[in-house]
Amino acid sequence: MKATLMFFYGCMMVLLLSCKIAPKEIQYGTDMCHSCQMTIVEKTHASEIVTKKGRAYKYDAIECMLQDLDKRDVSKIELFLVTDYSNPATLIRAKEATFLVSKEIKSPMGANLSAFANKEAINVPGEQFNWNEINDYIK
Repeated sequence: MKATLMFFYGCMMVLLLSCKIAPKEIQYGTDMCHSCQMTIVEKTHASEIVTKKGRAYKYDAIECMLQDLDKRDVSKIELFLVTDYSNPATLIRAKEATFLVSKEIKSPMGANLSAFANKEAINVPGEQFNWNEINDYIK
């Protein structure tokens, strides 16, 4: 009986941990963009959403994620994440980021869109946006 209970609790722990709502590591050069199906290569422009059930969707560019949101019920999304351009491969909360559209920084899908955790880190000319503004701009 004790072994059965331990097995049961072990299975429950595995289930609980597998549904953790957290960013999933992007495997650069292997993972595919959920929107355009390109391999995610550039560590400066990747993005990700994580649903309230813990499922992650990865994108090779911020604009791919934003365009994919048109097809989703955003109320079911827990995390909107973008790469901090100043710290490649570091995902930050998109709603707290400053977005930059600049011809000086090329992005994988051609929108020239990057995200920054720190607005002061932006050192090239371009248009700056917050989360709501960039959503409207891309649409």
